[in-house]
Amino acid sequence: MVQKAKGDLILSGNSESGGGSFIKVAINGHGAIHGNVECKEFKCNGSGKIKGNITCEHAVINGSTKVHGDFSSDEIKIHGNGTIDGNAFFRKMEIKGNTQWKQSIKGNDLLLEGMMNVDEDCEVEKAELKGAFTIDGLLNADHVEITLHGKSSVKEIGGEVITVKRNRHPVLHLDKLIKTLSKKLHATIIEGDVVKLEYTKARVVRGNTVEIGPGCEIEFIEYRSELNVSEKAVVDKSEKL
Repeated sequence: MVQKAKGDLILSGNSESGGGSFIKVAINGHGAIHGNVECKEFKCNGSGKIKGNITCEHAVINGSTKVHGDFSSDEIKIHGNGTIDGNAFFRKMEIKGNTQWKQSIKGNDLLLEGMMNVDEDCEVEKAELKGAFTIDGLLNADHVEITLHGKSSVKEIGGEVITVKRNRHPVLHLDKLIKTLSKKLHATIIEGDVVKLEYTKARVVRGNTVEIGPGCEIEFIEYRSELNVSEKAVVDKSEKL
């Protein structure tokens, strides 16, 4: 059943529709939209496929959504499963489910309390990552705060203040979502002004002030001002610039 009223597109049951401009778009069953979608509010409570780009002000995904294009929204909340083939652009994004980004994501504030895979780069102003993630490219942010709930990996991290620590208190919904044998971060390069790491395995760490905590395995460290290394960490080589 397809219902269009007052500029809204509501898909219920098994239904399909063409794209277009709407005030509100809601998918409550199994819905497919063929074409680009522009709206103020996008919400998926069921299983949705968008065969085009999404441009909206607010987006909420409680079910499962596949976007065969770019995803642009002022605010994005993903509490279910999302797969986006294109790039993502946002001001604020909250992920409490499981999301696969096939290209890059760019925005201001990113909060992860679930699982996330990014095939290319993640560029934000503030990244607060609690859960497990894989970023095949660069994670670039002014402030990076990582709390490990599972095995995570990133090719490179760049920022002003970078903090990596292991969670010390269980989070119920994360423990149910993430099945893990190792709560550790794997990275090739980590570079920032202030770098504080725990349970991190990296090839190169560069910073002004560097603190290497327990569980770290670092091949090489370059620092300008101060270096502190825990007795429970392994550092192969360090050099003051």
